[in-house]
Amino acid sequence: MLAQAFPLARRWLNVMLTRPLTLREAVIVGAVLLVAGTIYCQIYCLLALQQMHGASMPLWASVHRASVDVVPAFAAFELGKRVPPQPRWWHWLALVIFFAATIALAVLWRLQLHKMDMALSPRRIAVDRLPFMGFAALGIAYYHARLRQKRAEQRCGDLSEIMPPVNAIDWVKAAGNYVEIKVGDRTRLLRMTLRQAAEMLPEVGFVQIHRSVIVNRARIARMNGRQRVRMTDGTEFSVGDAYRSNLKGA
Repeated sequence: MLAQAFPLARRWLNVMLTRPLTLREAVIVGAVLLVAGTIYCQIYCLLALQQMHGASMPLWASVHRASVDVVPAFAAFELGKRVPPQPRWWHWLALVIFFAATIALAVLWRLQLHKMDMALSPRRIAVDRLPFMGFAALGIAYYHARLRQKRAEQRCGDLSEIMPPVNAIDWVKAAGNYVEIKVGDRTRLLRMTLRQAAEMLPEVGFVQIHRSVIVNRARIARMNGRQRVRMTDGTEFSVGDAYRSNLKGA
């Protein structure tokens, strides 16, 4: 039974961390989390109240507590995956605002469910929600990191289709949001970063000699005391201090 449960749980976890759930999937996962939270509350209260003359927490109270703990965090996690990507820090600011609003709603929900319990302040209730929201925030951060990596890989795949054959490249030089690629007697200008270009070049045949220049080792005609290199096409480049060790054996 357990041998079948672990692979199933791992598969569902992978689905949750790689794509938004459908409504049916979200309802199933939410129900499972709610049941698990209720069971946890019952066990916790049983252990904590066993010395209080047989006191116990009613099942409905455990369901309410679990719902306040689990449902807002899961909703924040799932809806956070649907926040459209924004330029730079706007995306993360939108997620922070979204999670802050979710915590506020969770506090209001908790106050409505337990109006008679005046011992807990809104601040204490918000703090109690932070561990669950923290797990949801970590999940969202992992999801969006995977999403950015996947999109970067797709961009690299698209760029590789227009990249010249690597054995024909003399050198690659950064030029703002573009790179200059020297192939024979022509210089091609492609919209990509130097890092993206480096990922498509074999490490054995190419070496970075400057923060903005990568050269083909086979096209190096002469080196001037590791300060400058002259390529077979006559182009000369300065060698950056941090990259001189890359030229060992060249």
